[in-house]
Amino acid sequence: MAMTLRLPPQLDAELRAVAEEDHRSIHQAVVHAVETYLALRETAEVRADPEALRALAGAREAVGAGDVAYGAEAARALLKGRRAG
Repeated sequence: MAMTLRLPPQLDAELRAVAEEDHRSIHQAVVHAVETYLALRETAEVRADPEALRALAGAREAVGAGDVAYGAEAARALLKGRRAG
């Protein structure tokens, strides 16, 4: 998607300085900023969701107990074992 971005002069100057400092193009710096914003927003949504926090805590406990499967076949075997038991 092509777009034009008009920034206030102060923000434009800061963006240019950061892009130069990070050896990125302005485009790369803007894409990175948008990706970071979206990730932070998603994190805030998860932190605000008690059910998601409980699920994450359960996942941490499972990892701590060694209840981890790597790869599709291992995951299938784990699920099959849980269904049988």
